[in-house]
Amino acid sequence: MTDNRTTWQDEIERQRHRLEADLVSRQLGVFLTSVVFVFFLPFWFVFATYLAVIGCEVIQHRLMFAYAGDPAPGRRLGILVNAGVGMAAYCLPALFVWLDPEPLVKFVGILSIVGALLSVSVVRSTHLAFGIASGLPAALALLWLPLQYFFDPVLDYRAVLAIAGTIILLGYFASALVQNHRMQNTLLAAVAEASAASQAKSRFLSAMSHEVRTPLNAILGHSQLLAAEPDQGRGRGHAVAIAAAAHALETMVQDVTDLASATEGELKFRPVTAVIRPELEVLAGLPLPLDAPREPEIMVEIAPEVPEFGQFDPILLRKCLTHLCAVVLNGLPAGSRPAIDLRCALAPGRGDRLRLTIAGHSPAPGAGQGQGFPSEETLALSLVYRVAEVMGARAAVLRAPDGSPIARIELPFVTVPEPPATGAEAVYGRLRALVVDDIATNRFVLIQLLRALRIEADEAGGGGDALQRLAEGEFDLVLLDMNMPDMDGEATFREIRAADAPWAAIPVVALTADAVALKRDYYLALGLNGFVSKPVDRRLLWAQILAAVPRPPPL
Repeated sequence: MTDNRTTWQDEIERQRHRLEADLVSRQLGVFLTSVVFVFFLPFWFVFATYLAVIGCEVIQHRLMFAYAGDPAPGRRLGILVNAGVGMAAYCLPALFVWLDPEPLVKFVGILSIVGALLSVSVVRSTHLAFGIASGLPAALALLWLPLQYFFDPVLDYRAVLAIAGTIILLGYFASALVQNHRMQNTLLAAVAEASAASQAKSRFLSAMSHEVRTPLNAILGHSQLLAAEPDQGRGRGHAVAIAAAAHALETMVQDVTDLASATEGELKFRPVTAVIRPELEVLAGLPLPLDAPREPEIMVEIAPEVPEFGQFDPILLRKCLTHLCAVVLNGLPAGSRPAIDLRCALAPGRGDRLRLTIAGHSPAPGAGQGQGFPSEETLALSLVYRVAEVMGARAAVLRAPDGSPIARIELPFVTVPEPPATGAEAVYGRLRALVVDDIATNRFVLIQLLRALRIEADEAGGGGDALQRLAEGEFDLVLLDMNMPDMDGEATFREIRAADAPWAAIPVVALTADAVALKRDYYLALGLNGFVSKPVDRRLLWAQILAAVPRPPPL
């Protein structure tokens, strides 16, 4: 109820400003209409209704102004009632003018009511209830003009058509009123969003200016010291510092690019089936955006309840974890060992979400204070929060008892299902795969795994042989070794996609002994439909087949 009252207060305040902007043209129209009515009605009657309209206008202004300070329900009701009374007073002379037998005089009355409805749909649409209360008397007056002929002893079809036409016109005015109200709210939301984006942009540029100056100062300062340093040993120290600052600057540029891609919707969430432990342990060998050059230790601990395989987006997760690890390492107290624990567990009570917690080791006795909890949202944290949003994850940086940061991210996680007892037949019916590998043993092992999954399999010893087999037979899937002599897997894949044949779009899953995650990312970026590392695990193979091969539509 409080939210509704706040919305009404805002809308009525904007409605008051809209009426004030239209005051001169609106009152001029009321005055000229009254002058025209004087030619057909008694002066005292027209003058009385004109004073009533003016009086309601004054009361309306005071009620709206008072409602802005105290949004009491009684004041809002008074605003709506007063709007209806004022419009009824304006429309009353038109009803009496309609009694004149002259058709052109009747037309004048209709024009005044239509003008009132036009004013309602355009000027009084900011607060929808106010527009309805204002338009109801005019709508009833316009409907009454043809409706009175409906009760004649002899019903004329023209009266029915007139009533139908009036209802259609009133429906259009009501639609215009609602559409104008929605458009104003949409425009207001867009303006607020643009204002918030502008403020966020200003804060971002301010933070960027602060963050960029740190490596730039290091580069400029050490460059000047290096130029004036006669000692070769100290000169190498300055060169190392320059290289570290340049690397930090390069990381910032990459972060800005990633953040822009995420904001523009170009950063896509692409979950794949992967082994969890190697995806986390690979962090130990990646360069982290640290404030000072050092060799950190990252200990990975995975809870027993976490499955070995899962479906998530390793690339986006790695972007988040590298920055969160750096935040924790940079915040450790001075003198502490640069070591952190990366704990992986299922979220409490959730089997479909993975929780990763990054915390530093206990500080050494007598260690000083570090940078501690980040005082503001840095570029790195902005990127983490935006990438986490793309993944459907939640990221946060918390404060430990000693003041150092603890990072946490919770992301969607899909457990890899066990293959059904009836194999692929339960999902696809008949499924035929082509295994491409230059080593016969590898082909034999993979074909046996496929047949255990009830998948028909054929083999090819190289890229050229694979292209010939695809041209001769019908296959639903290609399992392609990427490390082959002569025509390797990448060249074979490009030839498949470039072929002017129906099988050019066949799903292709990469097979490779390269267990490095970055190599897999490269293959997936080429457009391959999946990735399986050797030795091939039966569950991982099944999960990649499910992800790569579309399921047939139900009968």
